[in-house]
Amino acid sequence: MPEAIGVYCLTNTGAVLVHQIDYADDRVLASVNGENPEWCAITEEYYECTGETELGFYFGSFFVPFIEVMRM
Repeated sequence: MPEAIGVYCLTNTGAVLVHQIDYADDRVLASVNGENPEWCAITEEYYECTGETELGFYFGSFFVPFIEVMRM
């Protein structure tokens, strides 16, 4: 299992862990609680409430913005 370099908390018992960022292919290796890591494409999401776009990735149907990922 690759070591985590960042964490995005979902609940008190679950978190999306970022294990690796592949800048060449614009993708992120992520998992929930370290189980079954998968590659996710880096993308941008528009937030209507702020009128800004945030860089992040979709883990399943859930968008994880990099600005909210805590570095470890």
